[in-house]
Amino acid sequence: MKFSICIPNYNYEKYLGETIRSVLAQEAELEILVSDNASTDRSVEIVNGFADPRIKVRINQANVGFAGNLDRAARMASGDIINMLSSDDLMRPSALKTYAGLFEKIENDAIVTSSVDIIDPKSERTGAIGPDASLWTNADLVEGLPVHGARVYRVEAGELLRRCLVSQRNPFNFLATAYPRALYERVEGYGGGRTINPDKWFHWRLLGAASHAYYVDAPLFAYRWHPSNQTALQKASGALKYLVDDYVSSFEVDAKLLERAGLTREQVERAFVEHDIARHGLATLAKGEADRARRILFFGLSAYPAHARRNWKLWALGGLAVLPGGAQVAKLMYARRKRDR
Repeated sequence: MKFSICIPNYNYEKYLGETIRSVLAQEAELEILVSDNASTDRSVEIVNGFADPRIKVRINQANVGFAGNLDRAARMASGDIINMLSSDDLMRPSALKTYAGLFEKIENDAIVTSSVDIIDPKSERTGAIGPDASLWTNADLVEGLPVHGARVYRVEAGELLRRCLVSQRNPFNFLATAYPRALYERVEGYGGGRTINPDKWFHWRLLGAASHAYYVDAPLFAYRWHPSNQTALQKASGALKYLVDDYVSSFEVDAKLLERAGLTREQVERAFVEHDIARHGLATLAKGEADRARRILFFGLSAYPAHARRNWKLWALGGLAVLPGGAQVAKLMYARRKRDR
């Protein structure tokens, strides 16, 4: 089994060498495919400095955007399994050995992901991201798979897609997700229709083509948090790019995906209003960011006005966002909701 480790890069000379070394240390047959998005730093020089025949680099003549570069990297793949690894993140030493053993035992059109460590710019661990309890439940735990010392979840892909659509969540950690190249080709890749969050839409479509999904609850990868990564940029953008991406996804879910998930389009639209607008807006207001919360509110009213008018949380957000002390009330509401989970 051969892994294609696809690394999209733009101006990450600071981390790229460490990322590549973490892949080269794996016990697996692999290739490393770097798609450089017209970097202006020493990124390409660093890649070429490895002089390893397993490493290939493609240099874009112009910056094609984040989603576009993900596809440029994936289309270089010749392996059986694709893993998309950001050029500032790391593989832990046992990652591909664990995945290889698992892929040998599971369905040939399944998706695998894992928990991840959170690391800082100096590669020091600062936290972790585990399975989302609203998507991966104790009832999904399975035994008898070749993964030692970690819980493994298995969910039928259509059921996991349903859970994702009703909660508007991403089922997988981007850097830790691996899937057969045939699945990537079946859904025609990422596409260029998302600005900052293309992986969630891609993962939803993967679930539309896969049979099952597996989650290994062990930190096999390390996600680096720093001021220039995607999550930080999303926060700095005021979340509007993120909302636009999710709004587009809410109406681009086609009939086949809806049928696979057993949902109606109206249910997906209401889920967008409930989670991306109402709950997200109240959580934003609870942090004291009233202006940003109002932007979220107005976006939701413009996107799906009929659903928005029927959502009591949106009415609460509208009132609290303009009242003195509204942020404190939202904070209390948010704390109670977390306590009641």
